[in-house]
Amino acid sequence: MEEDGEVMIDPYRFKANKAIDFAGWITAREFGVTATQVASGATPAGFRDLVIELRDPQPIEDNGYMKFGRDQEGPISLWVKSGFEIMPNEWLIAHEDNSKYLATPDGLSLDHTSISEIKTTGKDWNPENIPIKYRRQVQWQLYVTGAERCLFAWMLRAETFGMFVPAWIDPKHVWIDRDEEMISDLSAVADRVLEAVRGDA
Repeated sequence: MEEDGEVMIDPYRFKANKAIDFAGWITAREFGVTATQVASGATPAGFRDLVIELRDPQPIEDNGYMKFGRDQEGPISLWVKSGFEIMPNEWLIAHEDNSKYLATPDGLSLDHTSISEIKTTGKDWNPENIPIKYRRQVQWQLYVTGAERCLFAWMLRAETFGMFVPAWIDPKHVWIDRDEEMISDLSAVADRVLEAVRGDA
């Protein structure tokens, strides 16, 4: 669908909403390959570990680092919305041509040309050298949604009186543009994951 000359994501590609139906969101993810999975499987060791994990899923024990990330996602999403007009997103989105290619970016602009991804970290990052696993995750999200760029925002955590707190008043951020060469490599990874775990591509 096009609106004012911009390519928009067709409604049928919004598969499940994490906030509305978390169980349904989890189930919908099982029918394809997600940004986190593709990023994890992009190396030989990562691919091996991912296949083992997907074939025999194990519960992940919650911890303080994960809780801090969850607690910060909402405030950072509002900061992104206020400064960059990228709306918070909870929708699992499928690729236009392959419904098994999936992603849930943390934010999506109203014209669907930009997304956002939010992270928390115990170590500050150089805006010119965001960790490769997160750049891969972002590129897959850009590919699935068809967006052109991603606002990548991160908040440093600090520990005070045994509790994790934000180390900064506002998060840091950097724009990440599409990288077609990386996207091509990740598409091959996704097909290998689908073949190894789902039995098809």
